[in-house]
Amino acid sequence: MASAKRDIRHIIDSFSEDLILIAQEIAREQVERAVADWQTKNQKLLAKKSVQDEKALRNQKALERIERVAERRREREQKKAAERALRLEQRLIASGSSESTAASTRKPRTRRGLLADGASKKEPTPPPLFVHKRRRDGEIQQLKRNEEEAAAAATEGNSSPSAPVPHEQLRLGL
Repeated sequence: MASAKRDIRHIIDSFSEDLILIAQEIAREQVERAVADWQTKNQKLLAKKSVQDEKALRNQKALERIERVAERRREREQKKAAERALRLEQRLIASGSSESTAASTRKPRTRRGLLADGASKKEPTPPPLFVHKRRRDGEIQQLKRNEEEAAAAATEGNSSPSAPVPHEQLRLGL
């Protein structure tokens, strides 16, 4: 009798296992159908959500890129500032050492331009008569003053402009 009971229990256990598998398949199919129905109803919402997710991802990447660029720019500016400070320090060191050794030998700086002292001390050069003359064949001939005209122009530069030289007036036809 024990063997009959064991066989019956074995049959019942196998039947219950089959029922459990069948119930799981039915439940899975119903869940899949419900999800498919929900997706068709809410497809627009899902599309919007996916687009928003993509935008958020792109924005996040763009922000990271901007931060990297800003960090590189800050590093470059810091490097340039450090180089400037180093050059300034080197200049100060160089000027400090050169001042002690070359302070007596160095000349004072001269001013450049029209008001410079050196320009007033120099002998004025006569203005050019003509810069050039073009020949008929197209060749350019450089014109030069002779010594008499150069001397007259030099004295004219030193004289007042209100009183022109008489031979200058004759030459101009006045």
